[in-house]
Amino acid sequence: MRVCVIVFELITQRRPPSSARRHFFHSFINHSTHLFFVFVATLPTMATNYVHDRYLDPEERYEVFTVKAAERPHLISWTPHDASSQKHVMHVDANDEVKNTSDACGDNHNPQSQLSPSEGDQLPPPLTDGCDLPGWRSQRIAPCMNNASNSIESVLEGTLNVGFGSTLYRRESQFPFICSDTALSVPRDATNTSTQHKQQSTIATDVSIWWHSAKQRLSSMQPPPERDAPVVHHSDVSVLVDYTSQEITRKVTLFSVKYEMTNRPVKILGASQGWEAMPCYEKDTEEVDEANPTVDSDTREEWADVGDKSSLFTAGGRGGWTFANFVSRFGNVRFRFSDQHGEMISFNTYAKYITSDGIVDDSPLGIYDSEFGDDLPTSVLLSEYSVPSCFSPDLFDMMDASLHIKEAISEDGSSDNNGVGDEEDSITTQSTESPRPPYRWVLIGPERSGTGMHVDPLWTNAWVTVLQGLKRWLLFPKETPYEMIGMISGRPQIPSSIWFREYYDKVTSSSWPEQYRPVEVLQYPGETVYVPAGWPHLVLNLELTVAVTHNYAAEFGPFERMWQDVANDEPDFALRWYSGLKQAGRDDLADVAPAKVVQQFESMNRIGKE
Repeated sequence: MRVCVIVFELITQRRPPSSARRHFFHSFINHSTHLFFVFVATLPTMATNYVHDRYLDPEERYEVFTVKAAERPHLISWTPHDASSQKHVMHVDANDEVKNTSDACGDNHNPQSQLSPSEGDQLPPPLTDGCDLPGWRSQRIAPCMNNASNSIESVLEGTLNVGFGSTLYRRESQFPFICSDTALSVPRDATNTSTQHKQQSTIATDVSIWWHSAKQRLSSMQPPPERDAPVVHHSDVSVLVDYTSQEITRKVTLFSVKYEMTNRPVKILGASQGWEAMPCYEKDTEEVDEANPTVDSDTREEWADVGDKSSLFTAGGRGGWTFANFVSRFGNVRFRFSDQHGEMISFNTYAKYITSDGIVDDSPLGIYDSEFGDDLPTSVLLSEYSVPSCFSPDLFDMMDASLHIKEAISEDGSSDNNGVGDEEDSITTQSTESPRPPYRWVLIGPERSGTGMHVDPLWTNAWVTVLQGLKRWLLFPKETPYEMIGMISGRPQIPSSIWFREYYDKVTSSSWPEQYRPVEVLQYPGETVYVPAGWPHLVLNLELTVAVTHNYAAEFGPFERMWQDVANDEPDFALRWYSGLKQAGRDDLADVAPAKVVQQFESMNRIGKE
């Protein structure tokens, strides 16, 4: 304040300047001038830091490229010419399977999604720094790709053509952010009468407007009663009831009797109550939602949200496992994207990806990390949620982790070395694999990401709880022929966004066989979906979503089928599990094991005693 008074007096000449005042004035001007030039000189650095905080640099783009190449290797060699040379291209996710064509998927019921030769020739790679996979955009599902009146060059002109080695010195307005008006605006031709009628009757298949109409309908349209999953409250199905098996009566949960034994999907409310992982979402009214009181906790620890991205990265949630808090807490931690490969990128890099390159991908990368909690940075996450008590105990927890698996045991239960060689090595050598198969995952992905049609491994049950975002599910009875729902042996898994465009109208039509009718779920934060063993299912993220899931082995349901899958797919674990069940006194479950597991176990014990 004193400085302002002196400057004001000098300017208005209300008092004659003394020598001291003249000296102060000159010093003030000199320092101000110096600070001004320092500020101007640092502007490029400030701009560079801002850009690098927002956009992928060349090294980060290469990391994303390596993950994409590992996820969908069949798209590495995709070229724009493929769009015109194939009758119908269907993109896919490469965890298990190869490319899907109209021959594999039945009738080509979406001719509008077929790119003409001229359109195919108009698909140059918009990202030209050597780390681009244009096949990830060939279906043009992303909003910024859906421009019916313009070619793809005009849609992406001046946005992502960054050039080789570029450090991305571009204005923010040149990038079609997922949260920007440009990226989310509906094309003008989507407002005409015929299009409105199409949106009201079915999910539009016109590639120019499909995602806009699909997201709107799938986000707001509740499943019809004939396809809707039953809804229960966690407290109601967690009560213990008597269960008698083989003349032995014991306590099990009501959920086990009503849903695990009958192998039926269900939506559960209130299972995340008390979780520190559950964000708190503000309500429009002061009324408490008694059906799902999991979103309010005064004692929950809260972490700082990420500035100007909080509206996108939190969806209005505070604390818990919002995307913003993952950035804040684990920004430098590297996360996995699949159990099929080991490629990882840091969470900071992933946050940049989903708001830059990821917005043009048909089905963006999603984090599927089965090793979260196993390392020091993320180990705290395991204490921030718990397995809902309504589910039966996970029988895989009974495995004998201390059991030494001998490499000398052949498949028929005999010793490979026939008694010759180093007997001690054959007894003490342990498998280098994890004691049990992956069973828990943190699931994170933006809109249009998700999990393609699949059946959970080892005939296990699963539960999935959403902490942020919105998911749409379809679950099919286990008797459904896989080919009818796009699960073609030897072909790649179809990404869920493309599957919904190609199959949703078909499987929800009145002509679809009633015995294969799917169960449909719209899942909000705080809700848990139970997936019974053997049911093919897929999930589409309609918003930026964070979820946690566990697979578990229950004794109810097709237990014999589970044993067959464990013996065939996880032979080392099968021996540990058999040993653990025996030690736990569950002979009734161990006796169901396939004969080859029993023979191998007995042979292994015999060799160990010799």
